[in-house]
Amino acid sequence: MITRIWHGKTKPERAKSYLQFLLEKGTDEYRQTDGNRAAKVWKKTEDDACHFWTVTEWDNLSAVKEFAGQDFEKAVYYPEDDGYLLEFEEHVNHYESYDVSNTKVKNYISKFEQVYGGGNWLAENFEAKLNAITEKQAFARPIPGVHSVAEIIWHCIYWRTVLLKRIEGNLSYRSETVDTLNFLTIEDLQKKGWPNLLQELSETQCTLLKLLSLKNDSFLELEYEPGHTYDYIIEGTLQHDLYHLGQIGLVLKILKVTDQ
Repeated sequence: MITRIWHGKTKPERAKSYLQFLLEKGTDEYRQTDGNRAAKVWKKTEDDACHFWTVTEWDNLSAVKEFAGQDFEKAVYYPEDDGYLLEFEEHVNHYESYDVSNTKVKNYISKFEQVYGGGNWLAENFEAKLNAITEKQAFARPIPGVHSVAEIIWHCIYWRTVLLKRIEGNLSYRSETVDTLNFLTIEDLQKKGWPNLLQELSETQCTLLKLLSLKNDSFLELEYEPGHTYDYIIEGTLQHDLYHLGQIGLVLKILKVTDQ
């Protein structure tokens, strides 16, 4: 990753309006350029001047050149700068930079905690739904052709396991098992038993949170297969959990009606 830093300064009395320019039009072209990852404005006020820095992050130098042109070390100015800047520095600075933050990873951990144990806006979670039903309810199909809660939970366990295997580096697990393990029959699941299914779901939760806690945000950008990043599959697994959590709610409502 490349970090590009530009510096300029204005008179203190012009600082407020120039800051507004930088926050809007002055940084818009950065944000609109493919390969730009982030754009920040730094400000420091002194007695005789107010200093500004634009700090932008880019995938690589090619992305920087898309914005600045081939002479990428030269500063880029706009007509509006004439009325503000005390001087026009000719060059900007570029640095190789390395992201070791884990803000996005921690956000994913929080979301998995919420979908499993509660605290999300939906006020729905696996623990609350699953701990309130009996083994008979878990294996009952609401209507012919519709999956039981146990089948849905196993399906979630399987795709969580696919995610875990990919994080651990086993990229062939899905292709080797999807035809046989994606859904199991009710008979096979009954042999496992409802408490064991709940335990397996809990184990995927614990393992997933542990593995994610060891990663930083740059891991999310890595591709486990061409065109698909770990960010993509982690987000997808969360969406998959939420979809089936809602499905479980519908199954339980149908069972409640048919039992009456």
